Amino acid sequence: MKRLALLLLLLPVLTFAQGRKNLNGKVASSIDDLEGIYVINKTAGDLTVATIKGGYFTIPAAVGDILLFSSISFVAQQITITKENLDADLLVVKLEFMVRELDEVTLTQYKNLSSEALGLVPSGQRRYTPAERKLATAGDMRMNPMGLDPLINWMSGRTTMLKKEVQVEKKERLMEKINYIYTEEQIINEFKIPEEYVQGFIYYIVEDPEFARAIKAKNDTMARFLMDGLSVKYREIIADAK
Repeated sequence: MKRLALLLLLLPVLTFAQGRKNLNGKVASSIDDLEGIYVINKTAGDLTVATIKGGYFTIPAAVGDILLFSSISFVAQQITITKENLDADLLVVKLEFMVRELDEVTLTQYKNLSSEALGLVPSGQRRYTPAERKLATAGDMRMNPMGLDPLINWMSGRTTMLKKEVQVEKKERLMEKINYIYTEEQIINEFKIPEEYVQGFIYYIVEDPEFARAIKAKNDTMARFLMDGLSVKYREIIADAK
């Protein structure tokens, strides 16, 4: 009788373990902050996990399970898991950002109101990054009409060096975005990049123009697709170098 009672207690646990496997997924939306969204398996007794940075999640699921995606910032969405979902490397679920309407808003229109109109910056002034500002000062006669710096810099090669610095600055900003979207662990596990080559892989992919455009456009699906292909090529480079 004791053995029978113990078997009856363990039966739900055994059934859950045998019938479900970990489902890897990602939520996508029009905004970047996708962390902390609840993913609830209603079929498995409201089993709940939360998304991590980038919207990624892992939850035990089986064919026919109902997953509910819930957050105060998004419209709740419910999906039924299919065999194709379980067999896929990554299940992507698109969520609609929740727009809250106010009862009444009073707008006062101020024509031509800007930082220039307020006298905070000169009219028509372009905003430069630090590297762009040094390049503009070094190579533009209009920014230094009375000096010989632009001519000297051109002759000495400093202008060319500063142009390269601008490109490096852009790539560094792109690398920061990649490190924000993907953790080192994700790059190792999902793209099969050895731990000691992760940083080299990031340097490698920022050189790809299509990938750079996808990141700048916040097109996560295209960026991930391109990263899959670039990771294959990078692993081949590593293998050839050994």
